[in-house]
Formats: sequence, C-alpha cells, structure tokens
Amino acid sequence: MSKRKHDRFVRRLETEFSAEDKNYRGISSDLSRSGLFIRTNHAFPTGTLVDILIHLPDGTSSRLKGNVRRALKTPAVSLKNGMGIELTEKDAFYNKFLDTFFPGEEEEADRPAARTERPDAIGEPDPAAYVVVACAHCNARNKVSRSKMAVGHTCGKCGHPLVRQG
Repeated sequence: MSKRKHDRFVRRLETEFSAEDKNYRGISSDLSRSGLFIRTNHAFPTGTLVDILIHLPDGTSSRLKGNVRRALKTPAVSLKNGMGIELTEKDAFYNKFLDTFFPGEEEEADRPAARTERPDAIGEPDPAAYVVVACAHCNARNKVSRSKMAVGHTCGKCGHPLVRQG
C-alpha cells in the first residue's frame, strides 16, 4: 500500500526553485496534488521551505510553495538526484494543469462533504477509465485517460506524439 495521498504522474517540466537566497533550475517529475519531485544536483536539505516556479506546457507558469521532505544526492549520474517536495501552496494554474490528468478529482479540502460520502468517490480511480500507451519512439509507458484519447497526447518522457495501437 502506498504512503502517498494522491496518484502521481510523470511529466517533465522546466522548473525554477529558490530557498535561502539561492536560485536554481531543475526538471519537475512525479507530479501530484500534494507533491512533486524536482530533478536537480542542487537539492536543499530536508525541512527547507522552497518557492517553486513551474513552466507549464500551455505557456503559463505556476507558482508553488513547498517543504523538502527528502533529498537525494548521489555521485552516480544515472540515479535520480533531486528532492521530493510536499506542496503547501498551489495556484489555480497548477490545479487546472492537474485536472487534465485527473479529471473529476478535486483536492480533498475543495470537495463538498456530500461527495466524499459516496462509495464510488472513495479509493482508486476506475482502472477502465485509463489506458497505458507505449511510446513508439522511446517505449516509455504512459497512462492516458480514455475520455481524452482524441486530444493528442505526447509522451511524458520524450515528448513525441502518442499513437494508440489497436
């Protein structure tokens, strides 16, 4: 069983972050409603409050604030150096961006009380609502909402257009 509050998805976006009067750039990945991972060789120590600016695919930028929950610094380039961030403040741009990956899922604080009492609103999303599509270019697996297949998704790893086989 996962310790995470929300499902995550991989989307690599240019990210700027700052704390302690230091500014750096990195790549965000493993995004969710409650946190994200920033790939960087300049990870801040656990407990550091971080200001984050994520450049979204539609050309807008999202300003977030978060707390470093874990920092990974290894000499091996092939490993994921960076930091896991628990988000404490999000803006409407970030929430709108996440809505494209998790349609109908609202943050718990924003849900009406009656909605959380429905049995079908509790637990994992319906697995039949998503399909896994392998990228023809890099063979990465991408989870795509069936209801939005016609939108023209791109691979979260390499950015090439996804084409569903069969």
